[in-house]
Amino acid sequence: MDSQGKATNRQHMLTGHRRQVILQQLHSRKVVKTSELSEAFSVSTMTIRNDLNALAEEGQLVRIHGGAIARQWLTAEPSYEDKANVNRLEKEAIGRRAAGLVEEGMAVFIGNGTTTMQIIKHLPPDRRFRVFTNALNHALEVNRLPQAEVFVLGGYLREVSLAMVGRLAHQALKGIFFDLAFLGTNGISLEHGLTIPSLEEAETAAEIITHSQRTIVVADHTKFGTVAHGKIADISEIDAIITDAGLDSRLLDNLSNLDVEVETVMV
Repeated sequence: MDSQGKATNRQHMLTGHRRQVILQQLHSRKVVKTSELSEAFSVSTMTIRNDLNALAEEGQLVRIHGGAIARQWLTAEPSYEDKANVNRLEKEAIGRRAAGLVEEGMAVFIGNGTTTMQIIKHLPPDRRFRVFTNALNHALEVNRLPQAEVFVLGGYLREVSLAMVGRLAHQALKGIFFDLAFLGTNGISLEHGLTIPSLEEAETAAEIITHSQRTIVVADHTKFGTVAHGKIADISEIDAIITDAGLDSRLLDNLSNLDVEVETVMV
């Protein structure tokens, strides 16, 4: 074999090894970023994009803006604990910004999820307000805050997400309205809107939107371009999105055309 052939084989081995490591990282972290992989492997972002595109064509992963996520079924739903460790810094920054929007005397709904939990952890200590939630762990966390009154929607408790849903939850919403509602989501798609794996949770979240004067979705950039099983609403039905600065600029431009306020926060 000539030197050119040996060099080609070596390049194929390097590429194959790099892609295998990418898949290993994706398995443990659920999401990978193009910029981080480029730095880690000391290769160009174009090389990483080629790797991710090739792996996506093989069905090994799902491409999103700025990286990739682990391939999963539309109904697949990671546990609360698993999600809490993904993009934690981004979620903290989003939660901090969202919490700053809560004003004195407001009635606020905070839906279940790991990003919405960060809202609770950063609620302003110098204002009094009412917090409504359908998440058992959220209610316990808010209960620690002396400046907040806590109201819990009843219903069937879903173990995987700690959300309460179903007929009792819908009955609890009758005659209640919110100044502000914060919702998390598993997917945000220009075509398919806001989606989550659970049909029951999607139904409850959709009703929350109709009971709120202003609805804000909090989601890190990896949720964009993803579609889950149950649709909550079209993007045009909400008022604002708070996400992190990792959101692709082209997608940001497309969202602005939908008359939805999008705020990006720095980590």
